[in-house]
Amino acid sequence: MCSLLLLVSCSNSDTDSYPSKSIELIVAFSPGAATDTQARIISKYANEYLDQELVIVNKPGGGGQVGWNQFATANPDGYTLAAYNLPHIITQPLVNDTSYSLDTFEPIVNWGGDPTVFAVNQDSSIESLDDLIDEARQNPDGLTIGNAGKYVGQHLAILLLENAADIDVEDVAFQGSSEAIASMLGGHTDVLAGNLSDVYRLGDEVKPLAIATEERHSFAPDIPTFTELGYPEVIMSTDRGIAAREGTPDEIIEKLQEAFSKLLADEDFLDEMEQAGADMLVMNRQEVLDEFQSRSELYTELLKSIDVIENE
Repeated sequence: MCSLLLLVSCSNSDTDSYPSKSIELIVAFSPGAATDTQARIISKYANEYLDQELVIVNKPGGGGQVGWNQFATANPDGYTLAAYNLPHIITQPLVNDTSYSLDTFEPIVNWGGDPTVFAVNQDSSIESLDDLIDEARQNPDGLTIGNAGKYVGQHLAILLLENAADIDVEDVAFQGSSEAIASMLGGHTDVLAGNLSDVYRLGDEVKPLAIATEERHSFAPDIPTFTELGYPEVIMSTDRGIAAREGTPDEIIEKLQEAFSKLLADEDFLDEMEQAGADMLVMNRQEVLDEFQSRSELYTELLKSIDVIENE
């Protein structure tokens, strides 16, 4: 009985004193990619609100699967968190054999949304989405479109356009968006299916063709939507947030939510995120849990509709 009481006492003490050391944040994409860029801005301000350093640990590969597979084995003590990406953590376990499922992630906060944009090198002969579709029809499977990995948001946007426009392209999955961008800029792939934040930062190096939002975006009002160009089915974004491992004590999750909620309201932080082209989409834990549920149903039906997974 004494041993049990001592164990409970130590456990409560650990929770009460949390965090007593630095916290790791696994970013499942390469340095310089949009998720990494934004996570590092969060890390810069984290100490003020957590009273501990937030250390970014990059684990790129497989469109996020390498990092999230590792996260699935982490101790659920609040000292290893993950930057999650939607739809990735929903769609990948539906299609692939992953160590994680959606339930692996205990959401703390969602910080941003990042619509998918199709863009080409400034020197490309492709001037518009119509040009892209014409090229794909004239040269089936010959047009290459790079993206950040299989069944990430940008890849789903490619699949949606293929289905809507009745075309076939060669989608090229990279370790992350920074590699997909480098390939497009180097002329190795024809088109980039990327994040708005990345395209925004690239400026005059690229020609944006279309954005996968219902209406034009305030960051880039000159980019036409797929909807207005005749493909309303192509709506997609990458949403980003922070999660703890399944099984993390409720008291720790509450502390993290309180700290990160205050951070996401910091005016200096918000100014820096805007400069980075980061579109804020702030949701608290309960709002994210609700979003997880609704998105899971949505993306399951989407993958069935484009024949990626079978209807039961």
